[in-house]
Amino acid sequence: MIFPIRVLALTLLLAAPPLAAHQVEKVSASSPDAEKLPEDLFALPPGVWAFGRHLWQGDEPCAADGCEAGYTAGDLVVSVEREKKNVRILAGFRNCGSRAWNYHEIGDKASGRDTKAIAKSIRKAVKTSAKYCKVAAPTVAELDSRLLYPPAPQPAP
Repeated sequence: MIFPIRVLALTLLLAAPPLAAHQVEKVSASSPDAEKLPEDLFALPPGVWAFGRHLWQGDEPCAADGCEAGYTAGDLVVSVEREKKNVRILAGFRNCGSRAWNYHEIGDKASGRDTKAIAKSIRKAVKTSAKYCKVAAPTVAELDSRLLYPPAPQPAP
């Protein structure tokens, strides 16, 4: 009887929860681990997502190994960067040191489920940053994460 209880306890300790809640940690703005607000994104047209390989470098189209989506609304900026199979979401407000960010591992392409998960993470990052900046969180347009994965170039005939 004791053996099955020990096995169950060990299994519960070692098993990772499938959808663990996001943890919020306070990181000093001067810390090397703190994400920097991409000030260049404030130059984007407000209320629409912009896409590019690296938006701070210009409007070069997304590539197979990476893409950035940027969004602004008033003093809010949201950056969604994909590098290979990883996505980083960052949200912050102008003139506020608090930023919220999170990471996802998606894979070689984004599914509808990934789009929903990323949309939820964007809302959470905006809400968290707004809370710590003591401002109202604006509504952010939905991002179709499949747009972060451009179609592969077709070989010339």
